[in-house]
Amino acid sequence: MAAVDAENDARHILDIAEGFMKSQVLFTSLKLGIFDLLDKSAAPMTAGRISEAIGADTDATKRLLNACAGLGLLQKENVDKETGDGEYQLTQASRMFLTPSSSTNLGDWLGRLAVVFSSPWGDLPKAVKEGPAFSTLNGLDRGRTFEDVYSTEKYFMGAMEGLTTVFGARTASAFDLAEFQNICDIGGCTGPLAYHLAAAYPKAAVSVFDLPEVVKVAEDRRPVAEHAERVSFIPGDFFKDPLPPADLYVVCRILHDWTEDKVLVLLTKMHDSLPQGGGLLIAEYMLDDDKTGPEVAHKYDLHMLLFTGGRERSGQEYKRLLTMVGFTEVTVRSNNYPFGHVLARKAPKYSAQL
Repeated sequence: MAAVDAENDARHILDIAEGFMKSQVLFTSLKLGIFDLLDKSAAPMTAGRISEAIGADTDATKRLLNACAGLGLLQKENVDKETGDGEYQLTQASRMFLTPSSSTNLGDWLGRLAVVFSSPWGDLPKAVKEGPAFSTLNGLDRGRTFEDVYSTEKYFMGAMEGLTTVFGARTASAFDLAEFQNICDIGGCTGPLAYHLAAAYPKAAVSVFDLPEVVKVAEDRRPVAEHAERVSFIPGDFFKDPLPPADLYVVCRILHDWTEDKVLVLLTKMHDSLPQGGGLLIAEYMLDDDKTGPEVAHKYDLHMLLFTGGRERSGQEYKRLLTMVGFTEVTVRSNNYPFGHVLARKAPKYSAQL
């Protein structure tokens, strides 16, 4: 099977598997009365006004509304180019099928479907109401660590491997990384992305830095291939322990797990650990700057709200965070399913002296 065909098949299967996320965006918006509220409003409404009217957290409401806009359930207009904030109104379809005032309202039937739906996503209405308070009690910040997750959740490690096994070649080729000789994948699990990097850059040494629980099983999952022999594994905690030396750090689906303060801690640590001119490659589900898409980023933005207290970010937001900690030459490429990519550099010595 050709690589492109395999990726398309994988995407089709993932679209089916993740369909429940779209259902919960719709069910939650119905349960919170968002469509009814906008139907009764004489003009488009901001996220702040909507959150106040439904008694919910403003930021969490904004994220839900952006997901609705991305799915075509709402229309977003008057968007601020700097912040991505805007106003929301009903689409023709949502006014016809999702409002009590319409004779073709499907809300009662959809509400019935929502009642019988059961998963952690069933808590999305509560999470949107409570915002950070929900994540503090239910996400990783409540004291449950990734060591706990790896040791108790049977499928977690496989889930971390799956997407990068299928789509990792896209990350490896998102930029020309041939200049880097020592690449370290921070939090790279059992190495699926590292193996793609090793295959793409045969002159580079590639390592993975992850928890001891992960490193213990990584060798058993090493593929039989010449390039795979060049991948090494280093045990450690990227918040607690020194980072391995490298001239390129890679983080894939790591930063979205964390709140901004912890992201800044990790970005600062990577910046300070790099040599002058070193690089950082970020691969994440990346929101458009106006935050109306892509769909996959909206789904996982709400998933992070429910499970970790983290969030998905736009390329513009990553630029801001990277610049804050001293990175320069930040380049964003956000149009590659499923991940967007950012490459940033630590200023060379001569630049720092100018």
